[in-house]
Amino acid sequence: MEVSFQQFSKKEVSEKGYPAVFGQPLVINLGASERIDLKKGDLFVVRVFYETTQESEAIQWLNPEQTLGKKHPYLFTQCQAIHARSFLPCQDTPSNKITYSATIRTEKPLVAAMSAIKQWEDDTSHINIYHFQQNVPIPSYLIALVVGALESKQIGPRSTLYCEEEALEKAAEEFSQTEDFIKAAEEFLPPYAWGKYDLVVLPGSYPFGGMENSNLTFLTPTLLAGDKSLANVVAHEIAHSWSGNYTTNATWEEFWLNEGFTVFIERRILARLNGEEYAKFHAQIGYASLTASINHYKEINETQFTKMIPKLDNIDPDDAFSSVPYEKGFNFLYYLADQIQMKECFLDFFSDVEKTKEIDWDAWFYSEGDVIVKNNFENSLSVAANELCKRWVEAGEEASSFSKSDIAGWTSTQLSYFLDILLENEKPLNIQKLDEIYDLSKYTNSEIRNGWQLLALKHKYSPIKSQVVDFITSQGRMKFVRPLYRELFKFDKELAVSTFLEHKNFYHAVARKMIEKDLQLDRPNAAVKQ
Repeated sequence: MEVSFQQFSKKEVSEKGYPAVFGQPLVINLGASERIDLKKGDLFVVRVFYETTQESEAIQWLNPEQTLGKKHPYLFTQCQAIHARSFLPCQDTPSNKITYSATIRTEKPLVAAMSAIKQWEDDTSHINIYHFQQNVPIPSYLIALVVGALESKQIGPRSTLYCEEEALEKAAEEFSQTEDFIKAAEEFLPPYAWGKYDLVVLPGSYPFGGMENSNLTFLTPTLLAGDKSLANVVAHEIAHSWSGNYTTNATWEEFWLNEGFTVFIERRILARLNGEEYAKFHAQIGYASLTASINHYKEINETQFTKMIPKLDNIDPDDAFSSVPYEKGFNFLYYLADQIQMKECFLDFFSDVEKTKEIDWDAWFYSEGDVIVKNNFENSLSVAANELCKRWVEAGEEASSFSKSDIAGWTSTQLSYFLDILLENEKPLNIQKLDEIYDLSKYTNSEIRNGWQLLALKHKYSPIKSQVVDFITSQGRMKFVRPLYRELFKFDKELAVSTFLEHKNFYHAVARKMIEKDLQLDRPNAAVKQ
């Protein structure tokens, strides 16, 4: 029997020949001892004693100062894609699924939650004891644990929200649509099969927008916009309950099967609750994100990662993580739905064979760059932003014709989209006037802050530097910190590097590794001016 492990202490297996990122095999010879008499069909128990270390990439240990309450330490795990092996010995591949149980002991007042159903808890002694059971088979990357000074609140008939007390009420209001999202999905998918759907809002260093851990979605606090405008991330994580968690890509090369289908379902949920125009608007925003990812990979000469199915032999899947599998996958499925009436066709096992022959499957799967067929996502919600963007591009340095009324009545999503498409422009802009007229530096919405700061950095607007440093050192979401560090590096290399070196222990190990790559600190003999 062979399992994987990485970054454990007291290990006695040779690391020779195994890249550190992939860990090492732990081989257990069954029947090698006279004390073990096994024959085919026998059941047996294997017990492995191990300890994790501070270097275990799946686990982030936070000091009290890194939490909202500032009084107690905090722990959370992030096992996707191949980090579960640094949390526990396991067959760490998405093609293998397991059930699991766990008993967790914490010092009071710390609370534990896992990607499983809590069976019981005992708080009668000086410690809290929790027992969890996951009876639905899951891949190892969905094993998750969080421990902190957490409070909880029921936000739906099958949903409990966990959060530090300081942000609990705000988060409960922000994610109050959770049950609506689940019900909307159940209108066109089989019933939700996991029982509970709980959520936890983590500290700012959490590196992703959300993570679909079974029964317990992890969320970044950067979603707490105050107007529910970023709650579509919850719809996305709920959609994973069917695509990704229940049906899973066999390898990380087919990651689009997890994420492309999930984005498709997410936008079907949004369409049912908010209308087709709203869903198309989000598809348009997603396409802008895809364009940005493709441009980045072209810039660093890694265009192989713009394929929907890239080759990842001896490559850490983290290196290929971007919006490509999400948005290229979604665009492919949207195209299929339009071309061959996907629902009827798939349910009849491709009954319309002739139509499927018209699809260039290999070009979709293996072509680099943009999608091979552009879908039409025209919608009324983007018209005003597109027109205003065109006006600013044509105006150049002249800004006398613009006023705050240009964006009156806009949602935060529309303003964020406006900044995204303005970022694609290569012509000069009067960034100072853009800021003065629309008060862009005053927004606290994370998507608007990110879009505005990227735009200002691109146009070498010096007053933005302090805002960027504040933003990238107060949260660790890779969607924001990676592109901002890259743009700051182009503008002020010394500031970018010194900021990262001063705050690198704030970031999750995965984010830290990727930012080091973005800042070229992973290169041999990288020169760092301090």
